[in-house]
Amino acid sequence: MSTALNLVNVTLEYPDGDSTLKALDSVSLRVDAGEFLSLVGPSGSGKSSLLAVAATLVRPTSGLVVIDGQDATGLRPAELTALRREAVGIIFQQPNLLPSLTAVEQLVIGDHLRGKPVRAARQRAAELLDVVGLGGVLNKRPHQLSGGQRQRVNIARALMGSPRVLLVDEPTAALDMERSESIVRLLRQVTDEFSTATLMVTHDTEFLPLTDSVAGMRDGRLGVPVRTA
Repeated sequence: MSTALNLVNVTLEYPDGDSTLKALDSVSLRVDAGEFLSLVGPSGSGKSSLLAVAATLVRPTSGLVVIDGQDATGLRPAELTALRREAVGIIFQQPNLLPSLTAVEQLVIGDHLRGKPVRAARQRAAELLDVVGLGGVLNKRPHQLSGGQRQRVNIARALMGSPRVLLVDEPTAALDMERSESIVRLLRQVTDEFSTATLMVTHDTEFLPLTDSVAGMRDGRLGVPVRTA
């Protein structure tokens, strides 16, 4: 399998008064196409920083971030935006859906920004919403959807650009156990179906067997990923 996400000796430092805070300390991590890797660790361990760097939202102090074979660390801001738009799907902890848009419109707006024709975008949006089990609610707005359904729209929206890398931040934080399991199983399904390299930050250790491997973080350092099966 090809490696879609590769972090090589990534360090991220922030000024902290008279000293420097090291959020990431020489982190190396690779996720292959079709692999579902979960990232666990205590609060403040560096998980969110790692996800932000992998998403190209934050530039590392040193090291390489390679997405779909392209080194992102040397790109200009406009090039970074284009790479993120075309190759990276981000699923935030909160769906942050636009209240005035229907489920299908939440997805179409992303393809509009990519310059895709509206008709083709609506067709793909409908197909993806069907994949995530929402084929019957295309025209419902966020307030008409349950928390689990809103998160499914969030996942479908992240898939609209056919990303090679799918980055997921605590997708079950606001859901009960049953809905949480259904969301992680859905992420397993889309990883297999779309062959994304999926990296999920999670605190729900009971669902780790649904992923291929687990890596732990502590004090900005990453443990060696361990296979769950």
